Amino acid sequence: MNIQEEVFDMISAEREHQDNKWGSQRALYPNEWYLILGEEIGEVANAILESKTDAEIEEELVQVAAVAVCWLEALRHD
Repeated sequence: MNIQEEVFDMISAEREHQDNKWGSQRALYPNEWYLILGEEIGEVANAILESKTDAEIEEELVQVAAVAVCWLEALRHD
């Protein structure tokens, strides 16, 4: 498995985690998606400012990517 496949697998696993935690309902307004995505990006910024490990920053970036994917899925679902 190459690095890109590993990254996509991580994002897919996070998407599954999100659906298990929050449900698969995606009926949110664009401004709500934007706030969720912004909050996740803020967590990346905090991890950097707090000198977290690369693994911790990676975890936050995966969450950002998974939220973006979820938003894309919601757009396709509508």
